[in-house]
Amino acid sequence: MTANAVSTRSDEALILLTDEEQGLYEIESPMVQAVIYIPRSLPHWFEELAEAVRKGEFRVPRTVIPRASRDEIDAWLENNLPTSTHTSTDLRSLVKTDILTLVDHVGMISGATRFMLRILTAAPNTECGFHVDTVPPGANPWGLLRVYTGAGTEFVDPANVTSMADFYRYLSRRERLTRERRVASDDGDKNSCELLQREMEQLDSERTFLRRPNDIQVAPAGSITVFKHLDVSLHWSNHAKSMAWIHSSPMAGDTRFLVNLSPDEPPHFRSRRGRGATAH
Repeated sequence: MTANAVSTRSDEALILLTDEEQGLYEIESPMVQAVIYIPRSLPHWFEELAEAVRKGEFRVPRTVIPRASRDEIDAWLENNLPTSTHTSTDLRSLVKTDILTLVDHVGMISGATRFMLRILTAAPNTECGFHVDTVPPGANPWGLLRVYTGAGTEFVDPANVTSMADFYRYLSRRERLTRERRVASDDGDKNSCELLQREMEQLDSERTFLRRPNDIQVAPAGSITVFKHLDVSLHWSNHAKSMAWIHSSPMAGDTRFLVNLSPDEPPHFRSRRGRGATAH
């Protein structure tokens, strides 16, 4: 743990909060579920980016790029990040450089040279509540998220979770409500949509899988979170709470611009803190 980190512990799980970028590499500890790096201050261009996103001058459609090298991500960003006469000439370059730094972090942590990039600009919605991210059995478990603008990502302390069985009961019901609302919307059934929406809002407010339903924590915009994904073969089982970072995108607020990165190749051997990584 870095000197400035604080932690919560449950089922031998730690969520670390740190104001030191180097603290991100503590995710390699078996006991660490997530590390949230919250900079003491953000670069000046974050304010300009937030304003450009709010005005619709900086938008990136929801895009997933699999099995990409750093150079391929660099080229994609160069060709696809928006340009606007209303923003400074440096903003686009600064955003690209920052995203490539995130790629470097994931490479250092995992030893990977191929990555899955998910990037998007979108307004918050109620489609997805609290959930866990999964990977295929044996895949690299690492993930990295940076929300540049808009509301931050909500998460819960594992000590506050009653059990994963309770959480999956919530998740199953919420996914069913989401599917049913989508069908009702496609059918033009306004009354059913409103009824399902109210039921979903009640479910989200009760949060029956938490001992303290109102105790929700937030990784603010501008922070960087690295976290461990769950082996999908364990999804829906009553596994240890320490194995899954339960989090949710905000359901209201300003438009978000975010980047999600993960390794997209089998795990490699790597030394402590990702240095000196070599493939088998």
